Amino acid sequence: MNLPNLPGFERLSFDTELKSFNGIMSLFLNSSDRVKASGKKVVAKSPLTPVDPIYAAGALAYDPYTNETIVNSVINENYNLTGEALDAGLNSDFNPWNLIMLGSVFSGKNNVPIDVYSTACGCWDDQIKKCWQIMAEVDNSPLYFWEIPRFESEAEKWALDFLTKELEHLLDFLASQTGKKITDEAIGDAIRRGNLLRQDLLDLTRLLQSSIIPIPALEFYIAQLLISDYAQDPEALHNQYRQLIGELEERVKQGVAAPGITSDKPTRIYLMGDETQEFQLFNVIEQYGGTLVGCDSRLSLYYEPIKESDSAIDALARWIWNMPHNLPTADRVKATIPYIKQQKPDAVIISNVVGSRNLPGAERLVRDMIREELSLPVLSIETSLPLEDIEKVDYQIRAFIEMNAY
Repeated sequence: MNLPNLPGFERLSFDTELKSFNGIMSLFLNSSDRVKASGKKVVAKSPLTPVDPIYAAGALAYDPYTNETIVNSVINENYNLTGEALDAGLNSDFNPWNLIMLGSVFSGKNNVPIDVYSTACGCWDDQIKKCWQIMAEVDNSPLYFWEIPRFESEAEKWALDFLTKELEHLLDFLASQTGKKITDEAIGDAIRRGNLLRQDLLDLTRLLQSSIIPIPALEFYIAQLLISDYAQDPEALHNQYRQLIGELEERVKQGVAAPGITSDKPTRIYLMGDETQEFQLFNVIEQYGGTLVGCDSRLSLYYEPIKESDSAIDALARWIWNMPHNLPTADRVKATIPYIKQQKPDAVIISNVVGSRNLPGAERLVRDMIREELSLPVLSIETSLPLEDIEKVDYQIRAFIEMNAY
């Protein structure tokens, strides 16, 4: 794999023998050029907001939370953008992903120009609302929020009716921005294209159930992050995923593990919780004899395909309402446990990010539920910007793997 000579990449170890990963990284790094060449409107959305309505409207989805942070913070190590975010009005207590994202847009250093801001407002992240309001104001761009009611089985009929109406209003807004009439056929086509990607990631994750782990932790982590906005090209991303899966299947068939895995019997680790900018921790896991067999950071976007036999908008509403991250914390963990169990982990690491609102005040509950349901050891770590916590994380992971290797 050939990567550009950029500061953040020099600190990371990649699998140079994994040829198909070049295409994945190219899609991510070349998004700006491809977006400009498309001539389509770009709609900024938050990481776990479904993108099917955006593609049904003929626009391109863009997740600046993930993309701007990885490009500007992880790769280019431009941490000064957090100061730009504070100047724009964010609180220093906000998590560093939001700070870097907003700093990028506020300073005009965002990788992809944004035409429209629209994101779902659930019960899980008030920071996103504040960021979207400021970014839309800075860009003088249209802004649209839509609501997802938190899952409660007793409120199913009301919630699905409400969510269907919300999706209809969202589609009307998107149509007004793109000038395209959005038909049931267009919605169904967007769902079908999304289902191909959801199935790709289910297939990719299934490969990690093998005793032979064919993909390093870092490459797997990056690959599943792209499901957030389909890399602005669902067909191309699907093609790259299939090439990656084919190469990994051949490795499993030949009994060849990823070269970064240093142990003959590595400790199988499942990662839960917040996305981290500290990409070195994935190299650290393997350096001390571990391997990553699963990650739930974007699981809510591919936990299962959307039904294609029902009314498209009704099927989409039901799938969104059942997304694991939309569940109350205890129910979310219970819904995630079967996905963890099928990956056959030896241990679980819970990733926390300074200032995050992902699992507010519930970390102990999550630890206890994992131990009770799966009888697995659990380690909690906390990170912020790249390099800020790596020495502490390095020590914690090494001690944790060594303790559970016997």
